Amino acid sequence: MEKTIKIDLRSDTVTSPSEEMREAIYKAKVGDHGYGEDETTVELEEYCAKYFGKEAGLFMASGTMSDQVSIRCWTQAGDEIILDGSYHINYFQAGPSTDLGKILLNTCHSKDGVLRVEDIEKAICNKIRGNLFSRPALISLENTINGYGGTIFPIENLKEVYSFAQKQGIPLHMDGERFLNACIATNIPVKEYALYTDSISTSFSKGLGAPFGSIIMGSKNFIEKAKKYRRWYGGSLHQSGFMAAAALFAIKNNVQRLEVDHHNAKLLGSLLKSSKYLNINLETVQTNMVMLDTRDIGLTAKEFVSLCEKKGVFLYPWHTYTVRAVTHLGISEKDVCLAASKIREVCEGITKRKVG
Repeated sequence: MEKTIKIDLRSDTVTSPSEEMREAIYKAKVGDHGYGEDETTVELEEYCAKYFGKEAGLFMASGTMSDQVSIRCWTQAGDEIILDGSYHINYFQAGPSTDLGKILLNTCHSKDGVLRVEDIEKAICNKIRGNLFSRPALISLENTINGYGGTIFPIENLKEVYSFAQKQGIPLHMDGERFLNACIATNIPVKEYALYTDSISTSFSKGLGAPFGSIIMGSKNFIEKAKKYRRWYGGSLHQSGFMAAAALFAIKNNVQRLEVDHHNAKLLGSLLKSSKYLNINLETVQTNMVMLDTRDIGLTAKEFVSLCEKKGVFLYPWHTYTVRAVTHLGISEKDVCLAASKIREVCEGITKRKVG
């Protein structure tokens, strides 16, 4: 590997805290939050609840914990969650969802990750219903949609699904770990977008650049129930203010700069699209991700990622022939141009060997 560079595009979770964030951590006012006495954590939860237009919020250790606690709050053992098969709760969390929550994942398979009313109706009607059978208890959506390269769940579709869910008496949870990316990309106010959810999560440790944490928000009753399951799952921390301070700094200072990540992702996609080696759909580069298709160069995603790593560019093998690149805090336009150049070198090297 070329030792002089390391451009890490595996995920937006690989960021390091800035000096200003470290100072906020150092100066955090803390108390034992097992008793609800950590001032910084309380401030974070209240700030986020107001920012998203919800009654209350609850600081969580991770996005996975946010999802799993939300599932427990809305469901009982044997219930069903309706979601797209590409969503994180199914793609990465099928094990904990079924083991911890004792629920069934009724997965739809949409063309773009955007669940529509007809998809949900089909999922509800695809089996017998009644008191003796499983109950559709939760609709879970995702924004942005990770499995489709950070694409945005359109607010008009969200409104339609939310209206349908209300009529059916089924709550709607939004796995919104990159929700703020969608808000920045569409210029839709956070409160307006979040209005069409019964509960919603967002991450501090992805595009916002904090080292730790996620938050779920909803009604006061929902959050009171969530406190119980957070403790059950080992997430009731004591002096959590050090982590909350980083999260609070992140959401107060790093939201608007997500525009930079979006610009850099579009630049990376355009540079690699022009190379003709990788099948890239620029229409799906809507936020901070680019999906590369390696079929045409005859390598699996893992093989391609390994070759790029030797050039100093770190990518993520998302699926058999799909590679994900994610721009984030700490990645500059110069880094993107250099990464694109190194990735093209890999592609050209493969092509020359085939021709030879």
